[in-house]
Amino acid sequence: MSEEFKFWMGMIKKYWYAIILYSLALVGFIVGAIVVLSLYISAPDIAGGGVWTFDDFSLGAALLWIIFLVLWELLLVVLPVAAYLGIVTAIFWYAILSEEDKVAMKEREKREKHPKKTEKGGGAAGFIFFLAFLCVVAIDGNFWVRSGDLSYSYYVYAYLVGVMWTCIVLGVPALIGGLIYLSKKWKQISDAPVTPETPDSNI
Repeated sequence: MSEEFKFWMGMIKKYWYAIILYSLALVGFIVGAIVVLSLYISAPDIAGGGVWTFDDFSLGAALLWIIFLVLWELLLVVLPVAAYLGIVTAIFWYAILSEEDKVAMKEREKREKHPKKTEKGGGAAGFIFFLAFLCVVAIDGNFWVRSGDLSYSYYVYAYLVGVMWTCIVLGVPALIGGLIYLSKKWKQISDAPVTPETPDSNI
């Protein structure tokens, strides 16, 4: 067994009650999320009290349904669990954990810190395309139209139109800026004095 594994196993044996407290938070989070979801689905003023089919949803209704679900989950589940974890962690760190264990954990944390490059370009582009898709549907006047009244090909073409307009609106200025930048660089290279080559002297 590695030294790291032995260290954390020793910490678990020494502070086993902390694992129980954190496990209660996990169980509470799962149970709370399921209960809130069940109550939200059965609410009479949201999606017909759970009796709507997918054809009854419009794009706007689906977005509102998701947004309100996320807000209720945050308010009734995520925030209380986060507050509970914060209190438990503060008590454990400042009142229970010994100084030697604090130092050991900090040293391991420093050793494990490695800068990681995260690629966020793809996610940002997808989000921008999705916003453009919503704008296209809204401009067409179909934002609140039942999805059953529209063909699936409409949504495909609307998304492609959104991608096209996004590329035009963002790509053209980027292309112009890139050309200006390259022209300035080319001018700097052209205006730079050329150093004459000195012939090699043969001795």
